[in-house]
Amino acid sequence: MKLSNKLPPPSKTDRRILAASIFIFLAALVIAVLAINARNKTPAPTVLDINGNRIDAPQGTLVPGVAGSGDLVNQLTALPNAPPLTGPLADEVHAVAGMVANCTDYNQARRDQINQNIAWLLQPATLPKDIIIALGNNINGLLIVGMATYTLAEWGQHAKAPDSCLLPIGKKLNDMLVANGETRFTEFDGT
Repeated sequence: MKLSNKLPPPSKTDRRILAASIFIFLAALVIAVLAINARNKTPAPTVLDINGNRIDAPQGTLVPGVAGSGDLVNQLTALPNAPPLTGPLADEVHAVAGMVANCTDYNQARRDQINQNIAWLLQPATLPKDIIIALGNNINGLLIVGMATYTLAEWGQHAKAPDSCLLPIGKKLNDMLVANGETRFTEFDGT
């Protein structure tokens, strides 16, 4: 009895699966390259405030060689030794903290989330490594984005009432977003 070492020719289904697999692999490769390129872009060096005035961004004390560097290793090693936040951004964060403390429209979970972001902004050395990795190059800006997101979600729970104490907080966060290289939440601007 003689056995043949030849495999049968691939079927149409086998060829389709192979073609689909190659297509999925190439698409994933293209997406990965685009994501890496987008993440490594340098943020704009200046931004405009709500009145169109040019301001340097981001404001406040940042860890030298970390902010905007795109070097994750530097961020992970420098931030645990970072001093407390100072300057105009620290003043803004303290102002928001006071507004949050006086606003009864937050539920306790949202208040806790915002207070955590405030604590991380004021004491960057307390940022967990996984949060540093998730926030990337603009830690201050994205922590403020988180605060604005929580505030917008809570405001939505109050039917976006124009007399809610959440609205002035959202407006204040919008100004901070612009000053730190992020996009305003248009929902807070229209009222």
